[in-house]
Amino acid sequence: MTAAPPRPAVVPPSRPSALPPSPRATPATQQQRRLRYGAALAALRARAAVTPTGSVQRRQTLQLCGAANLLTALGIRVDVVQPTVPWPRDRRHRLQVENSAGLLGDLALLVGAPRTAEGWADVADRVLPVRTASRGPLRDAADAVTCPVTVQYRTDDGPLLVPPRSLYDVVAIRGLVVEVRLLAVGSEVSRAA
Repeated sequence: MTAAPPRPAVVPPSRPSALPPSPRATPATQQQRRLRYGAALAALRARAAVTPTGSVQRRQTLQLCGAANLLTALGIRVDVVQPTVPWPRDRRHRLQVENSAGLLGDLALLVGAPRTAEGWADVADRVLPVRTASRGPLRDAADAVTCPVTVQYRTDDGPLLVPPRSLYDVVAIRGLVVEVRLLAVGSEVSRAA
């Protein structure tokens, strides 16, 4: 046996104690979100089938709770940012969405915007249609104040420049937040057309 020089000890590279979070959810979380979304959608359709056709308030409550349940099933948090100057209380409000919100933005808008605003029912009927005999009395919107709203998407890492467009994209994003920003009515009160 020959005497070889000793080898230096191999030290494994040190790992940082806190790795940065992955921007994507784990496959198990994605599957769980898909299953919860399907269950929430099935429950919403079952409740819609037994809702009385003449009840406008029950329809709106079903749409509001349904939107909240669907967003929760997908793991999405909704942040509502109130305007710096409150919307006037003595006049009706008409929602004006400043950007293309997409389906998720519309669901978040149902949760974040007041149900009494003109245009809320239009968004609700487009996103979550529930059959009713009538939508309720149509009011004159000429006196309504136009209240601007923007919808933005962000994660824990920062804002998303391109909003997710498919269910596959939505369930894969970790820590998705939809921000509904109710903007102040301008310095001069604009009228809804």
